[in-house]
Amino acid sequence: MSDICSRELATVRPTDSVGTVVRVMREKAIRRLPVVEESGEVIGVVSLGDVAVEREPAFGAGRYQCSPANV
Repeated sequence: MSDICSRELATVRPTDSVGTVVRVMREKAIRRLPVVEESGEVIGVVSLGDVAVEREPAFGAGRYQCSPANV
């Protein structure tokens, strides 16, 4: 199992900046990071897509929707 699992889990805190998240993602070459409290409790996951929307709101899904939803 250790051949396919990371030995050290990369995480961020809810108070970390977007810049910190980007740095960790680049350093570790990963697309998703668990967000953990001081206690170690996982409270969410931040993804590369989340970072893209935060940095450039135009990347949000709503702007590129071309046709109305099927009803």
